[in-house]
Amino acid sequence: MIKKISNLLYRYITLGADENTSQNDLKKITLLHIFCNTWYLFLIASFIEDFLKNKLILMNYLTIFSSTIIVQVLQYYKKFYIARLSFMSFIFVSVIYFSNYVYKGQLLEYFLLALPCMALIYIDNKKINILIFVVCLMVLYIPNLYFKHYPIPVLNNVNPPFLFLNLFIVMSYFKSLNIRNEKILEAKTRELEELDKFKSQFFTNISHEIRTPLTLINGHISDLDAHTFENRSLPTIQSGIKKQINIITNMVDNVLDLAKMRSSNFSLELKPINISELIQKHYLNFEPLFKQKNIAFHIFKNSKDCMVNIDVVFFEKAINNILTNALKYTDEGEVKITISKKNQHVHIAISDTGIGISKNDLKHVFDRFYQVNNDTNKSGGSGIGLAFSKEIIKLHNAQILLASELNVGSTFTIVLPLEKSIAATLVTPVDTTPVFIKEEYPLQQVSIESSHIFLVVDDNYDMRQYLISILNNYSCLEASNGLEALEIIKEKRVDFIITDYMMPKLNGYEFILKLKELNNNTPIIMLTAKPDIPIKLDVLKLGIDDYITKPFDEEELLIRIKNCIKNYTSKNSYNEAHQIYANDYHDYFITNLKQYIYKNSRETTLNQDILSEEFNISKSSFYRKVKSQTGLNPNNFIKEIRLQKAREILERNPTILLKQIALEVGYNHDTHFSKIYFKRFGVRPTRTNNKNIS
Repeated sequence: MIKKISNLLYRYITLGADENTSQNDLKKITLLHIFCNTWYLFLIASFIEDFLKNKLILMNYLTIFSSTIIVQVLQYYKKFYIARLSFMSFIFVSVIYFSNYVYKGQLLEYFLLALPCMALIYIDNKKINILIFVVCLMVLYIPNLYFKHYPIPVLNNVNPPFLFLNLFIVMSYFKSLNIRNEKILEAKTRELEELDKFKSQFFTNISHEIRTPLTLINGHISDLDAHTFENRSLPTIQSGIKKQINIITNMVDNVLDLAKMRSSNFSLELKPINISELIQKHYLNFEPLFKQKNIAFHIFKNSKDCMVNIDVVFFEKAINNILTNALKYTDEGEVKITISKKNQHVHIAISDTGIGISKNDLKHVFDRFYQVNNDTNKSGGSGIGLAFSKEIIKLHNAQILLASELNVGSTFTIVLPLEKSIAATLVTPVDTTPVFIKEEYPLQQVSIESSHIFLVVDDNYDMRQYLISILNNYSCLEASNGLEALEIIKEKRVDFIITDYMMPKLNGYEFILKLKELNNNTPIIMLTAKPDIPIKLDVLKLGIDDYITKPFDEEELLIRIKNCIKNYTSKNSYNEAHQIYANDYHDYFITNLKQYIYKNSRETTLNQDILSEEFNISKSSFYRKVKSQTGLNPNNFIKEIRLQKAREILERNPTILLKQIALEVGYNHDTHFSKIYFKRFGVRPTRTNNKNIS
């Protein structure tokens, strides 16, 4: 009951406000309602007093009540400025009228104190506020000079002005303080919202980054399980697994180390190192990666002996992060490392000709989780690399400087103090950081066993090579993003496309949209680390043939590819035999048909006869439409929609019982359902296999 009364009271004092009303406006609306209700209470008390003294003038009270109600009605209809101005004007006129004509000599003039205070609340212009204060002060004094309501010692002395002035100053101070605090609060709120956004992006990207090596590890393990490593030796498989584990370990370590460095008991293990040799080692490690992207990579050393005190493990991680960024954000041109001595310091400058950083983003690039809003970052990254590097450099009593220009490039400069007391003997740095040199794979693996040409689109080099190795019975082309893929499609024949979702420049979704705009009907399977059901449904609505979440099973992928090719070939053969072309059909027919089947898939009796009647088409015409559009006869098309729905249900609820999911998609016998599901997707719809379904 109390809660209901509180809610009603809150709704009453916020009349006129809605979900779009700012906090500042909400406070002003609420205060005006409170002022009005305070005025009501004053009028009620005065009414009772006048009634008991037989001095009641009913018309005065009706006028005041109705005027106050009008103010609240104006607020209700969102006429806020008119309502505030009306209330202040009404108070001003009422005070003059009642203090000089109705209740003379009762010090009602002091109600004028309310007006400057209200003006400070509702008006932000200081000049207008001072003007209102002066006018109220004059109205307090001047009428008494004429009417003589009070003796001079009572009103016409210095006390009232000082009272007015003190109250005005206090209100002005608290208003300024409130405005300043609100601005600080708004800034902090925006900062927290940005941080929350960056953290969300961090978790999205880190899941994408981890799923890719997990997929590659899963592929290597499949080779071991099947004992099919004739073409790739066992040491190579072991090396591949170890490499991907190192990548995941490095990601996790960076996150943990960044948190650990903020603790009070954290300390570096410093020792004398020749920084030139250390940087030379990293140059050799990264050289193949830059060569792979056709980027010139150089190192310049003005001095061979630059001894510094550093923690090798952490400092190498900082250098790795900066070089990885240079590799990630540079598509062409060059990256160079320059080592030089200046004023008892060694300067390590890493310059690139990459995409650069805008002035607005420069001050934030070293913040945790912050990522510049560009296509490259949308495809992956954690937003902690540079924050981690800066923390490391700072703990070494060193500086990291950044100079960058958008679309020109960036230069990161680390300034380390030289160690004077170290002898000339050089200390060889310990190699503790995993080397990320990629294995050399042939760019294409072509087999004459199949005439189909596949295009593999993924921004991760290792993932592309892994997919190409799976598709060793097909001719394969590769692209690192959607733009490259479109260029290849324009120049070469492509029979099948396997694409990632998160990629720089043009992601998988945008790439498929472009293909649809070009009326390209090449079969497409999307492989992605994004397990989101809404995203999956959005992509499937574009008309792609399948969607598989990483990590996936090799056999499952090959079965789905085989089924896609079979359906596509069947569709083309039928169209050619009947001289049917895509333009003869309306896409909305198949879309509506899919939706109807999906919605009514529980009905076990759903068949071609029911559908043709539902869509008011003859059985023969219905058969031709479905067959030409999908490559499947109506009954097989119904089965396909049922199975696709079953797969989506399994992805949403991996613990669902087999019997329950079978009934959900129109199968009374779960054994039969399991059999056809395995034939379609290559895995059983059981709890133990749910992890492979996606």
